[in-house]
Parts: sequence; structure tokens; C-alpha cells
Amino acid sequence: MNQDQLSDEIKTLVSKVIKVPVEKIDVNANIFTDLGVDSLLGVEIFAALDKKYGLNVPEEKLAQINTLNDVIALVREMLSGKA
Repeated sequence: MNQDQLSDEIKTLVSKVIKVPVEKIDVNANIFTDLGVDSLLGVEIFAALDKKYGLNVPEEKLAQINTLNDVIALVREMLSGKA
């Protein structure tokens, strides 16, 4: 899977969780202030990522997440580490 495919998949997954049309999601927007993600939605997003990609994201990594690009980079990093 290339980087664009992964980005699109994650963007679509987040769109479904937060119920915002995918075309309205800016990957550089702050997911908490701009996209309205609260702690519960954050947990849902990472649960969906875990289910889809088999990732168990450490809590210290979650504290570093601010944008959708951060989420994409983290998933990419964790997937490359698993490969």
C-alpha cells in the first residue's frame, strides 16, 4: 500500500468516526479544536485503527497527536515497524 492509499484510508476511517464528510477534513487541521474530536471520539478513532491495522498505540504516542497528518505518520511508522 502506498502513502496516498494509507492517507486516504485513514482519512475515510476518521470521517466515519467523527461523522464529517471526508472532503471537509483537512489533514493539517487540529483534530481536537478544528474537527471537534473529544477524548471519546479519540478512543474510537484509535480503536478503529487498531481493528483495521492491528496496531496497539502506546499512550505516550497518543499525547503527541494534534492533526490528522500526525495520525497518518504514526500509523505509517507503526506499520513499517511491524513489517
